[in-house]
Amino acid sequence: MKEDYCSLASPEKMWILVLSLRDEYFSKLFAMVGDEEIKELSQIMAGLGAISSSVVEHLFVEFVDQISSTGSLVGSRESTERLLSKSPPKERVEAVMEEIRGPAGRTMWDKLSNVNE
Repeated sequence: MKEDYCSLASPEKMWILVLSLRDEYFSKLFAMVGDEEIKELSQIMAGLGAISSSVVEHLFVEFVDQISSTGSLVGSRESTERLLSKSPPKERVEAVMEEIRGPAGRTMWDKLSNVNE
């Protein structure tokens, strides 16, 4: 049983919180994730093993503290890029951000190449 909160990596902490969700919320969350991500996340979840209630409680307290200290959450391209940039590999982050930016983030030639004749 996992008793040591400090030894948990960030993805493990996140998935412990996700696993504590009710089934319908968990299902909705997984419906938004692609197959590759599901495989990767399933490996993390399967490797967690038993987690003590004190660890889960500690995670929720940390989560609430972090949310409370920021005052509010803002989702933007900049905040998304900042968060993603903390996760390797950099090439994957760039590809995701390129997709999010869409045509507005590309050169004029790239935009013109997407125009139908």
